[in-house]
Amino acid sequence: MVKRFDCLQLLASWLDEHALTVTSRGGNAREWAHLRPLGANFHSLNMGTCMSFALGLALAFPKRKVIAIDSDGSLLLDTSSLVTLADVNPPNFLALVFDNQAYANMGATATARSADLAKMAEGAGIKKASTITSAENFAAKVRPALEAWELAFFVLKSASGRAQVKVDSRLIHGRPMLEHFINALLRHPDYQGKPSASQE
Repeated sequence: MVKRFDCLQLLASWLDEHALTVTSRGGNAREWAHLRPLGANFHSLNMGTCMSFALGLALAFPKRKVIAIDSDGSLLLDTSSLVTLADVNPPNFLALVFDNQAYANMGATATARSADLAKMAEGAGIKKASTITSAENFAAKVRPALEAWELAFFVLKSASGRAQVKVDSRLIHGRPMLEHFINALLRHPDYQGKPSASQE
């Protein structure tokens, strides 16, 4: 199994300032906000919405890498998003699903039994989908995927628990997080909308 914080720490070191990221709730959001406090990061999406939101972002910013940092419990609530993801097939999209086989406070997920999210992705039509079980495997697969122009989907079998990190709650919750994200988008070099009053 991998340690989520260690994987995210590597990921943060590989990304440039213009990559866009989306996370599900819980440990994913806290650890990622601690490691990458700046940039266009949308945190703490409700369960079942991370993949779809990230897909929309990938279509809006087709020249930039978009990374979805999801969890098994979240994705299991909307596995149909895998079909849409495969149909659209955005080459700038990287999906990382941390699978600890458990909901935060509600017991085991279906992946603790026989459900296999990577095989579900393959069945949906995602050509590059696989499971990662070690830090070495993470580096060997994810870093090249960041540099490639191809949809990639990885399930990371991870240990339960989360790193004890200090995070400004405004980075991961509610209106302050949303405003931080929108301001980052408005400053993004690929943003095609009308500049805000403060930018003119």
